[in-house]
Amino acid sequence: RMEAGTATIILNNNSGNYWPDNAGGSYSPNVLPGKRINIRATRDFIDYDLFTGFIEAWVPSWRGGLGSTAAPVMTLKCAGVTKNISRFALNNAGMAEELSGTRVGNVLDELNWPAADRDLDTGQSSIIATGAQANVNALSHLHNVQTSELGIIFQAGNGNVQFQDRHARLKSPYTVSQATFGDDGGENKYNTIELSLDDQFIFNDIRITRASGTEQVASDVTSQGDYGQRSLVRTGLLMTTDGEAEDQADFLLSQFKDPTLRAKFIEIKPKRDPDNLWTKVLNFDISTRITVRLNQTSIDKDYHIEGITHMYDASGRDWVTRWELSDANYQNYWVLGTVGYSEIGETTRLAY
Repeated sequence: RMEAGTATIILNNNSGNYWPDNAGGSYSPNVLPGKRINIRATRDFIDYDLFTGFIEAWVPSWRGGLGSTAAPVMTLKCAGVTKNISRFALNNAGMAEELSGTRVGNVLDELNWPAADRDLDTGQSSIIATGAQANVNALSHLHNVQTSELGIIFQAGNGNVQFQDRHARLKSPYTVSQATFGDDGGENKYNTIELSLDDQFIFNDIRITRASGTEQVASDVTSQGDYGQRSLVRTGLLMTTDGEAEDQADFLLSQFKDPTLRAKFIEIKPKRDPDNLWTKVLNFDISTRITVRLNQTSIDKDYHIEGITHMYDASGRDWVTRWELSDANYQNYWVLGTVGYSEIGETTRLAY
């Protein structure tokens, strides 16, 4: 699942504008926690929203000690709307059985999150009715919806709350790699790559139970013989039938029964090739599909971006972007009516 986006901003406070008690400061009386904040980059006269969230804290400090020669700075600690949702309790007469995207929207309605600041897929799974809700943590409920759907909920850089259902990456634009990063001529260059072949994502005994349902089990004896029994247990999910719980168990087993050498992340320094790299660093978002190659390891595969970190040092004007990655091959399934995913022989697994 996606955690709340965070940002740390260190501001020069020589002007005193960032002291909360400076009534004459340029930002008075808005030097307060809870204020909405946006981080934006501009390249070739185009604005790119990289982060939108809320200020958690203003932390004053000084560079060079204290006294007349010290340089006052103000550090802003910020978090996305997910943190606000985690502190919100649902209290209502109940929510009807509805598609997962509708449920996400109804929770955002209770939070009074603007309808214009959302981009929600319809969803593939129907979510059970809740009955009356009293002091139910909104984020916990959304995480359960997300897990039941096998989708993702996150806040985009422009501030929109995004909900992508489990079919999102089986459709345009996520079926086509947007750029190749590798070590051959003509390919985009990465600065760092971290690879791993580990047991973190080996699961060969999947147990899924919906609320008021019967446990559904999917297992692979060959994988268990090779790696030992490794269980993934999820209970209290919100799909409406045991059949769908069984489908999810089978789906997760197909993903996680066998390990593979994977790229965990790559880091990009756009100043190395500004004409090619800046637009990608500033444009690519969660779920963007890219190709990563490293000849000596024989890695040549597609990945989806799962997490984005930008680090910028204004003094040295140095910028590093890190993309956390997941193997896009796990998303190759047969889906009726989707070009490239519905031809006989194109895929080997049925999406649900």
